[in-house]
Amino acid sequence: MTSASQKKPQDYQLIIACLVDHPKAMTLLRTARTRALGMGSRWRAVFIETPEYGLRSEDGTLQRMRRLLTLAAEMGGEIAHIPADSVEKGIARVLSEEREHLSLIVTSDGVTEGWLPSQQASSWDRALRLARKQRVAIEIVPLSEPHYRKTVRERFRWVRLSHLIYALITVGVALLGATELEINLPPALFRINNQNVGLLFMIACAFVAGRFGLLPGLVASVASLLIVNYDFTVPYYSLKFNNLTDMLNMSLFLAAAVLISLFTSQTRGYAEKAAKRELNTQALFTLYRLAANASSRKQALEELQEKLTRMLMMDVAFFLPPMLNPGAITPAYPEDTVLSESDKQALNICWKEMKTAGLFSPFYPQAAWRFEPMIAPGGEIGVLGVRPQRKGQIDTWFGRLLTAIADQTATVLEHIELERTMEATRIREEREKLRSMLLSSVSHDLKTPLASIIGALSIYRSQGKRLSLEKQETLIETALEESERLDSFITNILDMTHLESGKIEFKQDWGDMHAVIQHVIRRLEHRLRQHRLQLHPSVKNIEVLMDMMMVEQVLQNVLDNACKYTPPGTIIEIGCKVEEGNNFICEIHDHGAGLPPEKLDRVFDKYARLQKQDSQVAGTGLGLAICKAMMEAQGGSIAAANHPQGGAVFTLHLPKWRKGDTTKYVA
Repeated sequence: MTSASQKKPQDYQLIIACLVDHPKAMTLLRTARTRALGMGSRWRAVFIETPEYGLRSEDGTLQRMRRLLTLAAEMGGEIAHIPADSVEKGIARVLSEEREHLSLIVTSDGVTEGWLPSQQASSWDRALRLARKQRVAIEIVPLSEPHYRKTVRERFRWVRLSHLIYALITVGVALLGATELEINLPPALFRINNQNVGLLFMIACAFVAGRFGLLPGLVASVASLLIVNYDFTVPYYSLKFNNLTDMLNMSLFLAAAVLISLFTSQTRGYAEKAAKRELNTQALFTLYRLAANASSRKQALEELQEKLTRMLMMDVAFFLPPMLNPGAITPAYPEDTVLSESDKQALNICWKEMKTAGLFSPFYPQAAWRFEPMIAPGGEIGVLGVRPQRKGQIDTWFGRLLTAIADQTATVLEHIELERTMEATRIREEREKLRSMLLSSVSHDLKTPLASIIGALSIYRSQGKRLSLEKQETLIETALEESERLDSFITNILDMTHLESGKIEFKQDWGDMHAVIQHVIRRLEHRLRQHRLQLHPSVKNIEVLMDMMMVEQVLQNVLDNACKYTPPGTIIEIGCKVEEGNNFICEIHDHGAGLPPEKLDRVFDKYARLQKQDSQVAGTGLGLAICKAMMEAQGGSIAAANHPQGGAVFTLHLPKWRKGDTTKYVA
């Protein structure tokens, strides 16, 4: 709706868009820019900050408005932030600065349609009246469906001819019933019960009003009056009244029929409103639940399309811009949606100008589809399209429902995109961290053992015959220890890579934990020489369900850490037992400095180094993280704590074990 002064459009040198906090406020900026480009004039985005915005600052209103001003500047417009006590005073300030050649673009939200007394008018109404007095052109851009009381014309807008025909048919059925009574009852008895004829027609009026609405009910009331007066009132077969009493009776009959129709249609209206509220709540709840559960855009669109189609009982489609051509708009789901030429034009208008287009809209109302822009707080997402099975399905209320569904859908899709972006960022950071760790390992942790191996073997090769037998043994031991350490580093890196990619397959079988421990001790014999190892085999003839290779790797990593982080000569204890909770337990207790109490919860994190001096010890920081992943993958667990007698203790829990070679295990 446009109200302009006598100036021609090309005379406007400045177009001002008055911003409001609305999901579709971007439409105001687009409209102002489009008008300015068409007229070759300047345009400005104005935010009038009233005390109301200060009260709503906690919900991010001010941040959204400032973001809109930033977008306006990026779109090539001027920006202005005007604090004022009211919208009226803010507009007055704008008009005082630019009196001539000015055009205002505002939203219909807050603007009352029609005449209102000044004491009831909103601040926006008074502001626009002030602008009109100064002969300023005003363009009102609706961001949502207008909110107003239904007029008589609006109430009767969707009445179909078939409803009126059904009303007359219902009155005809009442006439047949009354005629049947007249034929079958004696004349005297029929005259005594003549009031029953009026009741039959009133029932017909109530049925029509409750089934088809007020106007069909009124038509049924008038038709009933004419029939009762013509067929059942003296003089018969005439619409004339014989006396004043008959006229009064017919007047009372008409009043009663009209009142019954009015109240019945009102009850019908309440029922329709309740059904609409239920549909609105159901639709928004569906979107809310979907926002919490959907993991991808494709899944969200599929579920939304299916549920909204069933809920709204009309065809639903989503249109999104292609990744390589964000300016275009194409069917996203269903991808085989077919549109006519007018539908495509309406879709393009909706996408380019972010306005409702298509069926029962100002733009291409002849289209079969109705298109609603999907705008999230971060910007436009796409377009929601619906094709009703009958035109009467779209009214003012339904338009508001579509707007709410489109906005919520945009929020859901934006939320999914943000989560996907955050997950991609996390994965990139994880990969970068892994890359840095690998580079660090290659440059230091892997290079150092290689240098030691090469040095020891080079000396042995060049001077082996001149060296004593003891020094030859030392060189060989050094090369062997460094080779084992290098093998441990590479194994940890590969194991973590395989675990994260899910490529490791666990093969559990019954095995003897003591045999696994002995095998690990033999593999780490050179590392354990500088420590005193104590075994506490407190359980015998016990078999545990486990992947023995993986458990060996876990024990090797834990014992390797105990060797690296405890002083030489200290004791390392290994014990096994069965606890009351039916878990088989293996404990590794060292007698070093223990773990920092404040960092116990980070012991099993990847790349974790709990103390500053830990970074001086060769390693990748993956050993304990691998232990945790391997134990949990086979149904067990690993825990770390500080022992009351000093040092750290690592406890392996395996849930299934059995005695001897019996086949029944404890779970």
